[in-house]
Amino acid sequence: MLGYLLIRLTSVIFEYDHKPIQLMKKTCLALLLIPLLWQSARAQTTPTAEQILDKYVTAIGGKDALLAVTDLTTNMSSETDRGAIIIMRKQKLPNKFSTVLNANGMEVMKQTGDGQKVLMGGMQGSQTIEGPAAQQMMLMNTLFPELHYAENSVKTTLVGPEKIGGKDTYKLSHTLADGSATWNDNFDATTGLKVQSVVTNKSPRGEMTTTMVYSDYKATNGILFPMTINQQSPRGPMVMTVDNMKINKGLKDTDFKTQ
Repeated sequence: MLGYLLIRLTSVIFEYDHKPIQLMKKTCLALLLIPLLWQSARAQTTPTAEQILDKYVTAIGGKDALLAVTDLTTNMSSETDRGAIIIMRKQKLPNKFSTVLNANGMEVMKQTGDGQKVLMGGMQGSQTIEGPAAQQMMLMNTLFPELHYAENSVKTTLVGPEKIGGKDTYKLSHTLADGSATWNDNFDATTGLKVQSVVTNKSPRGEMTTTMVYSDYKATNGILFPMTINQQSPRGPMVMTVDNMKINKGLKDTDFKTQ
């Protein structure tokens, strides 16, 4: 569309006319219209936030396939200077999750969300999180959270294009209904896959920002998942590798107790 308009304007500028004043008027008008047409064409080619999310859902398997997943168990591992770390993550619809981190055979951290609140436990004790902070954590850990933003009144806006690791991406900002929490995602402009997430959570030590970079997408039961997650947080960098995934294995609500 833009190419046709520019060609048409060029023909107006250079067409033969025996009336110089009319030609000058046409030329000036054409030059004034070019920036407006360029902005219009650019706006037409930039997707909306909803279109970006829809493209992501389609890219990883499609809405129907994703809605058919009722529970997911993911086993991950990471090699660090302090030894091997094993992570087990369980998720169950509608908004239950559990993440257990073991280091050198010892459980050093556990997070459990029962749909109402989140229990965080570690070697230094436990803490129960409720309210907006818990809601944000449960949303982030919901199975395919992008499918449930609307029902949870999450507002998503397009921040704009951004380069991530040399890739052209679109950056989206998500905000809870009450504005108490915001997090960002970047989606590859070409493939639609999620490239990066930046999340800020409140902790006893204050706010903690975690950046996760996703790569090496592979299919499990026809759904694409990132097999490598590079995490940057105040605790330091950690590269997590997905070892295996189990879909719809019948997880029980008792797996997500917070008492």
